[in-house]
Amino acid sequence: MPARRSPAARPSRTAWSSSVPGPGSSFRGRSSSPSVSPPRRLRGVTAPTHRKGLAAGVLALLRPPNVFTAVADSFAGLILARQAGPASDDPGLWCIAASACLYLGGIALNDYFDREVDAVERPERPIPSGTVPPIVAAGLGAALLAAGIAFAGRAGTPAIMVAAVLALAILVYDGVLKGTAAGFLNMGVCRGLNFCMPMSLAPRSVPTSFVFAPVLLTAYISVLTYLSREEVGGNTLERARRGVTALAVVALVMAVAIAPWPAAPVGWAFLAVLVARGAMLFAPLWTEPGAPATGHAIGGGILLIPLFDATFVAAAAEVSWAFAVASLMLPATALRRMYSPT
Repeated sequence: MPARRSPAARPSRTAWSSSVPGPGSSFRGRSSSPSVSPPRRLRGVTAPTHRKGLAAGVLALLRPPNVFTAVADSFAGLILARQAGPASDDPGLWCIAASACLYLGGIALNDYFDREVDAVERPERPIPSGTVPPIVAAGLGAALLAAGIAFAGRAGTPAIMVAAVLALAILVYDGVLKGTAAGFLNMGVCRGLNFCMPMSLAPRSVPTSFVFAPVLLTAYISVLTYLSREEVGGNTLERARRGVTALAVVALVMAVAIAPWPAAPVGWAFLAVLVARGAMLFAPLWTEPGAPATGHAIGGGILLIPLFDATFVAAAAEVSWAFAVASLMLPATALRRMYSPT
């Protein structure tokens, strides 16, 4: 999914926390001469607890619920590119793996660059809590970005070009633009590029009207990021109302944009569900823009992304595949009980 941000202007983790145990003690063992010999690991003793702490910390660092929303983007983009469900040997399926790696890499680097701010605002996060060393987060993030580009290369030259631009956009957001006026637009562009990666494999066969899908996804994520910039301290009433109004405009444009699509009425039905759920999440911000309401709305808004993507797939007359895309909300929602999406 600038100059370093101050704690008062905490940027989003939207697109691209849960408390985790700290490092454990070393392994247990006995020694015949404790003062001379190092401890021996006894047979049957489990792995060192600090390794378990590191594994748990890495999972919390990567925010597992959100990766399903990134996969939904590329999955929907592939279906629109093929105007059918992908075959099992479709090289475009590599774009889905690429999306997952690029997203997770961006998330890891996000926390790496945020480690000083998190030490003040979210000391329970994996890096400031000491569960995940900064060098591990940075190395993991870089490796995942490289893997994402490599997977995109298996799909084809157009996909690897988009993936490389996406990786650059992720780095620019995490290390430079986050917290600036341009940061929320940068985040939206990252999601739009993710959607476009598989679509780039069939540029001549994709109807022009289908371009509205990544464009509107860019707009939706940009607004989410705009609202979540003040997730920790809460939004001002004016800022929250601007964000909620912008989301309403996105929904309205979406309804108009899919009107000429092959199965617009089905798309509108999906859109109605999306708007109903969105209203439940974001309407409270109109009068109560504080941190709890903002955090709840942003977390829910992230988990709505598969339904957002599925709306376009349904409007393209691929209804069964639309349900498949929307179903990615299920594992994302289930994992939310263990890992925060923000």
